[in-house]
Amino acid sequence: MLSVPRSSISATSVGQLALFAGGRLQNGSYTDVVDIYDRKAKKWTASRLSAARSEIGAGSVAGRYALFAGGFDASFKPMSLVDVYDAETGKWLQLQMSMPRAAPRFLDLGSVAAIVGGLSGDLQYLSNAVDYVDSKLAVHSTSLDANYPQLGLAVADRSSGSGLYTSGYQNNRPGERFNDFEASNQTFVFAAASASASLAPGPVFPYPRWGAGGAAANGVFVVGGGHVFGNSTNSALTTVMDRVDVFHAQYQRWSQPQRLSVPRDYPLVQAVGDYIVFLSGTQASKALDIFDSRTCAFVANPQHTPALYTLRQDAAATTVNGCLLLVGGGTVYQGRNATASVEMFDACNA
Repeated sequence: MLSVPRSSISATSVGQLALFAGGRLQNGSYTDVVDIYDRKAKKWTASRLSAARSEIGAGSVAGRYALFAGGFDASFKPMSLVDVYDAETGKWLQLQMSMPRAAPRFLDLGSVAAIVGGLSGDLQYLSNAVDYVDSKLAVHSTSLDANYPQLGLAVADRSSGSGLYTSGYQNNRPGERFNDFEASNQTFVFAAASASASLAPGPVFPYPRWGAGGAAANGVFVVGGGHVFGNSTNSALTTVMDRVDVFHAQYQRWSQPQRLSVPRDYPLVQAVGDYIVFLSGTQASKALDIFDSRTCAFVANPQHTPALYTLRQDAAATTVNGCLLLVGGGTVYQGRNATASVEMFDACNA
C-alpha cells in the first residue's frame, strides 16, 4: 500500500524496484512522497522528491536510474527539474531539462532515455523539446521537427532500443492567444544510438484520437482506446473508443485495427513479458485485455480472465522485470476519493 492516498501519480521501475512518485492529495495539494516497492524483499519504503509536484514524466535509463521529469509546481508552473534515483546506491541527484514542462512523455530506449514534449506553459502551450539522458546522466537536447507542437503518446521497446511518439493532440495555432487543438496523426520513430538516438518521421497514425494508451514488446507497438469528439449536432459529444492500432517496427507500418473487449479512455497499458496488458479506463469492466505480441492477437480465455479488484481512475502502473505488474493510487467511487491501495499481478509466479 502507498504511504499516502493520491492520484495523478507517476510510476516507473528499475531493477527490482517499483517507484510511485508525487501526485495530488485528497485536498488538491501536491506531494513529494515517493513509495518504493522492492519485489525481491517484498516490502515498501518511502522517500521524497526534491520538490512536491504533479503531472511528472517518469521512466528509467540503463537499468539503474529512475527519472522523474518536470511537472507542475504548487503555483501550477511547469518545471525543468529531473529527480534521479540511483537504484544501486539508493541516493538521489538532480538534473535539468532544456525547457520547463509538465507531463513530458518518456521513452526508455535502454542505453539512453528520451524525455519528449509536454505542456510548456507559454503561448505555444505544447512543447516539441526532446532531452536525451544517457547512461552517465549526461543530457543532450534537440526538438521534434513537427508541423505542429504535439502532446503525444510515448511507447518504447527497451529490448530493441526503439520508440514511438504518436497520437495525442496538437496545437494548430502555436504562439497565438487562442489555441486550436485537434487529435494528431503525427508520428516519430526513435532508435537508440550510443549516448543519443536517431529521430525520424514515421507513418501517420491511422485514426487520430485523444487519450489512447500504449506499450510495446518484440518490436510490436500497440496503441488502444482513447476518445474522439462529435463533429455534428446529431453525434455524441464524446465517443470512447475500443479501437487498437498496431505498429510493426520491422516493417515500419501500421496493420489492420483490432478491438478491446470494452471501450477505454486513458487506459493504463503495460508490457508484461511478451504481452501488452490494458486495464482501467472504463467503468464498465474490471477485466484486463491482454494482447500477445507474438501472435498479434488478443488472448481469449473465458475460464480465467484477470481483473482489477477496484475500479479506479487517474492511477499509475508499472511493471518490474517484465513480471510483476503494479497498479497504485488514483481515485475511487467515481473520482470522489483518492486511494492508497495497490494491486499486483505476478505473471512469473502465477
